[in-house]
Formats: sequence, C-alpha cells, structure tokens
Amino acid sequence: MSSWPKTTLFPILTALGISLVAGTLCKLLHIPLPWMLGPLFGVGLAAINGVKVGEIRGGRQAGQLIIGCALGLYFTPEVTRYLLGFWPYMLFASFASIGIGAISGYLQTRISGITYVTGYFASVPGGASEMAIMAERAGARFDQVALSHSIRILIVVATIPIGVTAFGISGDILSESARVPFDLQGMGLLVLAAIAAAFVFMKVGIPNAWILGPLLVSTAITMSGNALTSVPFEFSLLAQVLLGCALGTRFKPSLKQESRSLMVGIVASTFLTLAMTVSLGLAIAWLIGESASTMILSTSPGGLSEMCITAKTLHLGVALVTAFQVARLVVVVLFSLPIWRVMEAVARRFPARGQ
Repeated sequence: MSSWPKTTLFPILTALGISLVAGTLCKLLHIPLPWMLGPLFGVGLAAINGVKVGEIRGGRQAGQLIIGCALGLYFTPEVTRYLLGFWPYMLFASFASIGIGAISGYLQTRISGITYVTGYFASVPGGASEMAIMAERAGARFDQVALSHSIRILIVVATIPIGVTAFGISGDILSESARVPFDLQGMGLLVLAAIAAAFVFMKVGIPNAWILGPLLVSTAITMSGNALTSVPFEFSLLAQVLLGCALGTRFKPSLKQESRSLMVGIVASTFLTLAMTVSLGLAIAWLIGESASTMILSTSPGGLSEMCITAKTLHLGVALVTAFQVARLVVVVLFSLPIWRVMEAVARRFPARGQ
C-alpha cells in the first residue's frame, strides 16, 4: 500500500509539472497552442530520456469530451445548412487520404525495408489503435504500425499549428459558435448526456468514442437551436494540457533503440504525407473559396481531437475542419482494409515483373 504514491502518483505529478513548465515556456515564446504543444514536447522528451511520467487515468478521455462538447456548439442551423454543400469534397478528400497513405507507405517500405502491408497500414492516416488492429488482421507488424502513427501525430501536431499561421488566420461564419452564456446546470446536463453517448459508442465499437459521442450530442442540441451552455475558455485550455500530456506519455525510452532505417522511413513518409495533404487542402481551398489555413487543417493527417482543437484555438473554420476530419476517420476505418484486400488481389493477379 505504501508503494502506491511512488509508483502511481509521482509519475503523474512529474508529467503535470513538466506540462506546466513547458506550456508556460511555449506561451512566452508565442508558439501556437502552447498548452498542447508544450506538454507534448516536454513530457515526450522526458519519457524518451527515461524520466518516469504517467498519464492521468481518464485524462485523454476527459480532454476529448470537453473538445467534443465545445465543437458541437459551432454546428448552428445556419452553419449546418452551409456545410451540406461540401459533402462531395469531404468524400473525395477522405478517399484521397487512403491513396496518399498507400504512396507514403511505399516510400516507407523502400527506406525501412519493412513489408508493404506494414508500410500501408502505418501510413494511411487513421487512428493509431484502429489501424494497428486492422494491420494485425492483414498480417502486418502491428507494433511498427502503432509506432508509425504515434510519430506521425507528433510531427503533424508539432508542425501544422505553426505552419498554418503562415497562411493567415481568418474568422468567418464557420469559426463562430452558438452565442449562449455559461450555465452551470446546462453544463451538467450536457456533460451527463455526452458521457452517456460516449459509453454507447464504446459499447458498439465506434472509434474515438469520447470525442464523437459528445460531439454528436452537442451538435444535435445546437442544431435544434436550444444550446444549453457555452464551454468556458479555461476548459479548452485544460483539454489541451490533458491531450498534450497524454500524447507525450506514449513515447518510451525504447524508441531510441529502434533501427535508424525504420525511424528515417517513418519520418520521411510522414513528411511526404504532409506535403500531399497540404497540397490537397490548398487545391480544395481554391475550388470552394475557403481560407487556405482552414482547408490545410481539414485535410491534415493529424488526430481528430488535435486538429479540431487547433482550429478552435486559432479561430479557423471549426465546423468545416471537424466535418472533414470526422469524414476521413469514418472512411479510413471502413474502407482501408477492404481497399488493401483489393490491392492484394490485384497484385496476385498481375504480379510484378521478375516475380
């Protein structure tokens, strides 16, 4: 019993302390999203170098719940009607992300010497846990897939918020939430409904349940024109810290022992994916007349929670970014494995020369 604080509480307090120091430093340096990037960098570097850091149990889920509730407030009836015209672009961008992943996976295969099935599932931008599970079903190295996605999210979250500022920050109808005051009773009801939805989503096996469930509840209430409450700015800051800290604790000292070729392949394929998704975002921005920053975030291969909170914090097109990111998640989870099966069948039917 006496060992509990040492084994459980101290690593958590260490991670929180590092998060506060790193977040403050990033704030002083005027780095975008300081309270997410600071904990991510600080805790991640500490973890890789052997410092015992621990994630708050349920911290990531709590952060996602806050974000889901806050994002839903942007889906007013007016905004929702406006978004309906973008569904062809959402579908195109979602399926294009699988194609981009297939190309980047080939590059990773060539550099790292891993099998193409592993490279494919390591590079298609979906959730780390979902892609690792599908990879195992297809006969890939699920550990290499999980590592690749963790590093991808780290790189994207670290570069995109800083990069999009170069294109300018613009606010419009899509970056304004429902104008309602904070109401304690309304907040309590919203949180209870959000938790219930998250548990239902988990029960039926829907990925990212702790953001998608609250997002669905908050969106439905806002679309009805009866938003219960606003989500205080301080709650969003707390969500950033929880997410950044959770991402940082994913990294282990063993990362330094991974083969150099594997790490180079992961980084190279991630930057290739970034280059192609940014190009896709810019092309869609030109076609539909939206801001470049909004569309770059919409097509970026980062985590759903991280890209959406970035849009919210930078006052970009929150509803559009959220809609694109959710569409990509759904399409990747549903179609990346069947598409791989088709690719596999075609490769067997038409083998490459020399095989």
